[in-house]
Amino acid sequence: MKALFVAITLLTAVAASAQTAPSFAPPPGQATGNAPPTSSNEFRGGDDHEYRRGRRGTLVVVEREDLEQRLADLEDLLGQAFEASRRGNSGKAKLRAAYEELKDIRELVADAPEVRGQGRGRNDNPGPIPPPAPVYQPIAEGKLQMIMKSMSREPFADDKMNVLEEVVGSNYFLVGQVQQVLNQFQFSQDRLQAVRVLWSRVLDRDNGFQLYNSFQFSNDKAELKRILGN
Repeated sequence: MKALFVAITLLTAVAASAQTAPSFAPPPGQATGNAPPTSSNEFRGGDDHEYRRGRRGTLVVVEREDLEQRLADLEDLLGQAFEASRRGNSGKAKLRAAYEELKDIRELVADAPEVRGQGRGRNDNPGPIPPPAPVYQPIAEGKLQMIMKSMSREPFADDKMNVLEEVVGSNYFLVGQVQQVLNQFQFSQDRLQAVRVLWSRVLDRDNGFQLYNSFQFSNDKAELKRILGN
């Protein structure tokens, strides 16, 4: 944007040198200031209010190459107008072309979509940007095998369950990994309890049907269905 401020200031200076009317540089930090004042309305080209449609401080999206090319064209036209003025010529045609290019740049910025919500109205408050959604990863296979080894060292189901409950709160699991854990338990009631402990931490719940293969009796499968439905 610094180049745009310089271009506006240079255009104002050329207008002053080409004509006798006084001119004023736009205030710093205001890229969409008033058009350079002249002795007539010859270069105004319409109400300046149309360029003030966006809110101050609003971030917009513009094509960098397009804007850079337009600024380069504007700088070239202003340079030609300044050179013509220095040689004693009016430079009016170049000055007119430069001002038209400046109008196009102002329209480009005014009509550019906002960074967020391009379909959002310009007077709508977009609100704070929400934080990105957290990314959950299943427990690493190496860590799972370490847990399984710790469980296998325990001779009783209650002790195996204690090991499982210690690690479940800080990890997530896949259905295939849950099946590996269930193999640590001999009795169906202990396997069902393990599913109760793990199910809230399972990421791929759509694959829960695979757990039915870990149970033999219908009443156990019915209880499993109830657990998976919660």
